[in-house]
Amino acid sequence: MKIDFAMLTARETLKIRLLTFINDEKRHFSLTEFAEMTDVSYSRAYHILLNLRSDLELLDPQTQLTKDDLVTTVTMDDYRHWLYCQSIPYQAILATLKQNYQQASDFCADLGISTSTFNRRMKAMKQQLAQYNLQLTANPLRLEGDETLCQLLYFMLFSTTLTSLEELPRLSAKMTILHDEIMQTYANTGIFQESASLTQRKDLLVTLALLRLERGYRYAPLRFPLGHLTDLRNLARAFQQQLGDTPQQALTELATLDYLLTSSPYFVRALQPQAMQRLYSGLKQQASGYELAPDVRELRDYATGRDWFANWLFSLCQFMLLFRVDPLLRPEITALYQPTESSMAAAASLAKNMGKLYPGQVAATDVRLVQKHLSKYTNGLTLTEARVEILVTYDMIGVTTDIFNRLLSGVVHLRLLTDQTVINPQNRDNYLIIYGVDPLAVGFANRHRIEAFHWVKELAYGENLDRLIRVLRHHELSLFALDFNNRTHPLEEDL
Repeated sequence: MKIDFAMLTARETLKIRLLTFINDEKRHFSLTEFAEMTDVSYSRAYHILLNLRSDLELLDPQTQLTKDDLVTTVTMDDYRHWLYCQSIPYQAILATLKQNYQQASDFCADLGISTSTFNRRMKAMKQQLAQYNLQLTANPLRLEGDETLCQLLYFMLFSTTLTSLEELPRLSAKMTILHDEIMQTYANTGIFQESASLTQRKDLLVTLALLRLERGYRYAPLRFPLGHLTDLRNLARAFQQQLGDTPQQALTELATLDYLLTSSPYFVRALQPQAMQRLYSGLKQQASGYELAPDVRELRDYATGRDWFANWLFSLCQFMLLFRVDPLLRPEITALYQPTESSMAAAASLAKNMGKLYPGQVAATDVRLVQKHLSKYTNGLTLTEARVEILVTYDMIGVTTDIFNRLLSGVVHLRLLTDQTVINPQNRDNYLIIYGVDPLAVGFANRHRIEAFHWVKELAYGENLDRLIRVLRHHELSLFALDFNNRTHPLEEDL
């Protein structure tokens, strides 16, 4: 989801870019250079600076911002979140979750805006919703459509805007009991590679699911049977006790939630390798001869749990078949990629073989739809001569869409941290691994005698990522891995 464009105006986006630029320049900057970089006039850049100063002074009255220097206690993340909270689309979507407006006109009256202003500001958001067959109704002000996609829309929106759980509506007493039981069930290091950000994301999704359930929204039964990593019987009994559900109602609700929390493309990258193996062993009981894409060399590690990308592609493909949409993850990977002949062939192989896993249940139209969307993702399998390549680690769950998009800017190829990556021994010094807590990254560096650095992600929105990429390219460093989930882990002094 192109969250910046759907939520913010062009002026607000420029203010974010200016603050990012100022922070990248260590808060002593050239406004002329910013104007040239963003291709705007100096006069407009100056007016953006004045608007930014007014905003920062509201958050920190001691802020001092001149044409070349900034002194403030406001962080980039604080400012981004504040800016989103002021936007009409953000407040409207939050209102649909609270369901406290029977008419959009009441919402407009509370904000002191006209209905024409509301409709104009919501146009871009409605275009995004329409891609997933979701509708924003005016009377009452509600978000309607497939309930799984509704919840994922909320999930991606609140994750990207750095919304805390405390800013969402409070759960009722009975839903709080269910929340605690679900969180305890999924606090399992045998399933997940646990991290602080993963816990937050699980908590956010569970809270959203229960908020919607409390307001009468339920999941539709999933199209295909899925393998589960968790025993749902105790949770089903709790749903029956607290909500009066029938066993079938409870299991229908929990089966979808379990899928979202484990084998969906939003969380599968955080699974332990052995958990992935268990998941696939359950699926392959239905089709023992199933292979993901036997004719695609880069995906042969499927179902062993070691190749993050191959397993993620499987969950992505299954997601598309289940919901017949390109998922909300789309901009993270596909912003720069266009389908090629080889990527179309790989996508066709994945889609065709996935259809064999569910014989008679996947129509030709499903396969064509999945192939169309999947070809953008499998473009990452095409080898290029790019000097900067990204190695995706298992523990990259915490990266937001905005940060990922910024990270990808100027990078034309995605490579994986697997045994398929070949290091040229004559040019070993040209490679660098920046790792977090992923043991695969450390092991890979040690085996190939590559220099490696432990990097704790303390970057706010966009800060220094562009500069890091420029430095890597300047020194022809063509290999690096990033981990965004290591704030709670201690640094290692030496490798």
